[in-house]
Amino acid sequence: MKAREQISSGQMSILFFCFMTGSSIVNIPGPLIGYAKNGAWISLLLSISIGMILLACLLYLYRKFPELTFIEYSKATVGSFITVLLAIPFISFQFHMASGIVLDIGLFMTTSMMRQTPLFLFLLLVFFVVALTVRSGIETMARMFVIPIISVLLSIIVILVLSIPHYQVEHLLPIMPDGIKPIVLGTYFSYGFPYVELVLMAMLLPYVRKEKLANLSKGMYLALLINGIFLVAVTVSTILVFGPLAGERQYSMFEVARTVDLLEVIQRIESLVGISLIMASFMKASITLFVLNLTFTKLFNLKDDRILVFPLSLTGFLFSMMQLEKGQTPWINSVAVIHPLWATFAYLIPFLLIAAVASVRKNIPQ
Repeated sequence: MKAREQISSGQMSILFFCFMTGSSIVNIPGPLIGYAKNGAWISLLLSISIGMILLACLLYLYRKFPELTFIEYSKATVGSFITVLLAIPFISFQFHMASGIVLDIGLFMTTSMMRQTPLFLFLLLVFFVVALTVRSGIETMARMFVIPIISVLLSIIVILVLSIPHYQVEHLLPIMPDGIKPIVLGTYFSYGFPYVELVLMAMLLPYVRKEKLANLSKGMYLALLINGIFLVAVTVSTILVFGPLAGERQYSMFEVARTVDLLEVIQRIESLVGISLIMASFMKASITLFVLNLTFTKLFNLKDDRILVFPLSLTGFLFSMMQLEKGQTPWINSVAVIHPLWATFAYLIPFLLIAAVASVRKNIPQ
């Protein structure tokens, strides 16, 4: 990590918010409602609570190893050999995330906006732009993501407000028509995507300038809270508009935007929403690829921290094409079922293992 590559605690909080909101604002509400029905918002509250606990562990490790990334303090606590073993699922899931996020962008474009365009063109173009963004460095990313994420939030707020005439409060009841099991299933889904993924931020925290830790903690907790508020708001809005059909809407925010028709003046604004949602996914894909590249750099002690960016992007593109060959339905099922389980073994278990060892061992080399 180069010394000149540093960001403020506020910029780190923005990157964290971009990462957590990213593709989740597009993909979570529809499937989540399909699993948890009208209790989807309860599932979100439970998974947000899990995210808060994980964030507390993340900040604890940062206080203990302020200069080290996750891979570096893993080497210091459990040794290089075990770190390599833990890095295998850790890296594999990062590839899955990067390829999946870009694939979601392509599927969104080809199923909702530009149906005649070949999917691989979107995948190739997005990966190329993501690679260029990652090569520009984390300082540039932290500065350039501010305006896009503000535009994403504003577009969501506008849609939520303009959709008020279509809200039907009776759609919210009954809250748990099938008992507690759908709520638990929805919590499992939303825990795996996106809240357990915040473990990746352990690779980025050493880039933060050494300011007051309280500023960083407040900023990241606030970012996670705002992320939860927006996810709950979009989920509830989808239920209010579509009722029993809400679980069948894959891109819920885009579908809600389609219903907006204000005095025959404000119409067809879903294209603007679509662009905003694509930008959100692009930002998460960039952060994920940056972390993936940094993981290889720290794992193998590479001197050039950008030499692997394009090879990793090409590999991610090939992964996306492989996923595409299985079809869209198996991909959606894998995100809903396999993704949380894979994330648990790839992120959560190694993270908790390192946290436990770090809390017990003393005199760990920095």
